[in-house]
Amino acid sequence: MKLIVTGHGNYATGIESTVKLLAGGLAGVSFIDFTGDMDENSLSKKFTEEIKNDDQVVFICDLLGGTPFKEAVKLSMSADKDISVTCGCNVGSIMEVGLQLSAFDGTSKELADKLVSISQNQTKVFEHKSAEPEPDEDGI
Repeated sequence: MKLIVTGHGNYATGIESTVKLLAGGLAGVSFIDFTGDMDENSLSKKFTEEIKNDDQVVFICDLLGGTPFKEAVKLSMSADKDISVTCGCNVGSIMEVGLQLSAFDGTSKELADKLVSISQNQTKVFEHKSAEPEPDEDGI
């Protein structure tokens, strides 16, 4: 199974930089940027080249409906491989799944669902608690 992180600008290599800092890198995970000097054809060629030796692939895209997402979806429909496409996943989910990738024995859809579930569970709002002291039970 291969994971490909992709997105606009330097999204993918930015994620790669964070992952390297925190985990030292992840085997089986590639990072492909869609930069301003590229078009959808050049991105598609990079994707095709990257997956040529892999039968199972999960794309992790930055945005739903963006060019990296659309090109990954096209490839998932045309290639004779088990390919799933996600978007909006966070660094925590990429690291958690990436660190366990070699032991994963399932379909790309199962791994994609796991990525999305972990991302959802890690998305939180910090809530401030009131600093008011608790009233004494006897009113004193």
